[in-house]
Amino acid sequence: MARELLAGEHAVLALLRTQPMYGYEMARYFESEDLHEVCPIEQGSLYTYLRNLEGRTLVTWCEEREGLRPPRKRFSLTPKGNAVVNTWLKEPVGRLREVRFELLVKLYVLHIVDPAAEAALVRDQLAVCELYQERARERVSQAGDGFSRLVAQSKLSAADATVDWLRNHVATLFTAAATP
Repeated sequence: MARELLAGEHAVLALLRTQPMYGYEMARYFESEDLHEVCPIEQGSLYTYLRNLEGRTLVTWCEEREGLRPPRKRFSLTPKGNAVVNTWLKEPVGRLREVRFELLVKLYVLHIVDPAAEAALVRDQLAVCELYQERARERVSQAGDGFSRLVAQSKLSAADATVDWLRNHVATLFTAAATP
């Protein structure tokens, strides 16, 4: 059985969901201020991810030449890659620590390709995080003194902050949608 895709491989698929691109175009996106803050993928890693994704038949490429320039590969999603990324984009992340990377990459792409799906994902993610928050509250109430309590409080604090952030984003999305 093949290993699961790495977070960076999902990010590459997600970026290709916006449009077919040359490798250097993708590298520029991952180096741009917005995406680099969330998903800093170095150019060497990017090409490794592309080879891995090509080996799994999730991406394909065609060679293009302009004038006297050397040929370049324009990468695009295969139907299988499109199905994989569309499923991934709509699933809330399961672990709170994945919010700062995977969820933000998903929101970046969905904002471009499907704003309605972006709003749905934020609502679904909020529900997942609220459940996590409730479990974290229970752990704090059941934790004794010492380090285990400190860990439980840390997880609750992170859950509280994430839930507040998501609620604010939901409000922002629906305010923007209601404004003509």
